[in-house]
Amino acid sequence: MNLDRLKKTAPWALALMIAMATQSAFAQTVDIGGTNLELGASRADTLAVANAQFDVAPTSVRNQYTIYPKREPGMANDGRYPKAIGTLTIQNDRLVRVTRNLGSFRSTDGEAAMENLIAAFANAPNAGDTPAVHTDSGLAGGASTSRVYFSYPDRAIQIVIYRPADSRDMATVDITEQYALRGSADPMTAR
Repeated sequence: MNLDRLKKTAPWALALMIAMATQSAFAQTVDIGGTNLELGASRADTLAVANAQFDVAPTSVRNQYTIYPKREPGMANDGRYPKAIGTLTIQNDRLVRVTRNLGSFRSTDGEAAMENLIAAFANAPNAGDTPAVHTDSGLAGGASTSRVYFSYPDRAIQIVIYRPADSRDMATVDITEQYALRGSADPMTAR
């Protein structure tokens, strides 16, 4: 055993072992479509799991894949897929990003609402202030309400989904930006 060589390589070997242990200690698992994928997993492992559970198609962006629900055997293989579940991004032979599609809709009102929501967030204070995020839900007379709001020092941005008791009626989504006089009640308690 060469003691001088050991003295030179031991710190590097120790750092490598710590880095590998730290990476696995901070492994993050993401559930997408009922399947768990681990950020940092190898390309081969990621694509093996993804291909077993989904239809996987490369996108026009290098190392990015769109995942779709598996098509039933016997369905026409015409190249068309159902709605995408999300995307996977692989860099340096590792899964680095999982994007889940949370849903989409097409309507003039929906487009305007999303543009207004984006503008509300864009105009929110950004001098180091981060919003407090709150969620709640309620049930009254068979109708339900789910809500998320983002409270800033000078405003609150709120998204509410109201589902009527009669399931034949469509749900309503309201997006509001609320301001309150500073020093008065919290904008979220003065509804």
